[in-house]
Amino acid sequence: MNDQKQDLSEILKKKVFFFDLDGTIYLGDTLFDGVIQLIDILERKNKHFYFLSNNSSKSTSDYIRKLLNLNLNITRDNIILSQHPTIDFLKKNDYERIFLLGTQSLKKEFLKEGFILTEENPEIIVLAFDQELTYERLVNASYLLQNQIPYIATHLDDRCPTEEGYIPDAGGIAALLYKATGRMPEVFGKPNKQMLLFKLHELEISPKDAIMFGDRLYTDIKMGIEAGVTTCCVLSGEITMEMINKSKDSKPDFIIDGIWEIYELLKQL
Repeated sequence: MNDQKQDLSEILKKKVFFFDLDGTIYLGDTLFDGVIQLIDILERKNKHFYFLSNNSSKSTSDYIRKLLNLNLNITRDNIILSQHPTIDFLKKNDYERIFLLGTQSLKKEFLKEGFILTEENPEIIVLAFDQELTYERLVNASYLLQNQIPYIATHLDDRCPTEEGYIPDAGGIAALLYKATGRMPEVFGKPNKQMLLFKLHELEISPKDAIMFGDRLYTDIKMGIEAGVTTCCVLSGEITMEMINKSKDSKPDFIIDGIWEIYELLKQL
């Protein structure tokens, strides 16, 4: 148990609740205790809530399907994924031919959005969490990067938590390409503060009336701090108290063992 003394009552006043998914709401295919009840309370109290994930290995449709299978009654409007601002950037800058380092699930979403996916004369490389990565695709990407092709990423998480342990994420792939080419991509997912601010602007709600829950200091908490929202770090995923204590930056406002503590808290409303 986290024994740090803290007054969590401020959380009850928030109007908007942002939740990271992997390591915060669930781990692998296991939903944490209290999540279903928590969402039910937020809906009954007319609170705004959104699930955020940098994990771009799944399309938006597949994410919705997974959450529905976990008995979370949500819609597309409740989800903010790292590929969303990435796709928005590509469209605004008229990119069409894309070399996408991503899964078949993500490729389907990009194709649905009207992009041409190719490794022959692409206009830009887009790095995502490619769990189907091959060495041949890494080689092709390396050659293109050395020819100064534009290069962006949905996110750069170093590792992804699973029920059995951590696996390399998009940040690991980017590090490998950096070793070969000396280039790193522009990033559109967390910790880019716009993942939160665009929604708050849409709702016309101040950042001080929102809170971000997450299990990573360098993405979730950093993004919340830079966006000006309250931050709460959960110890159910990647982060540990030792890591928080050693960190010089991105200190969270609150620390809890897991999201189930927020359900117990909101029951007081």
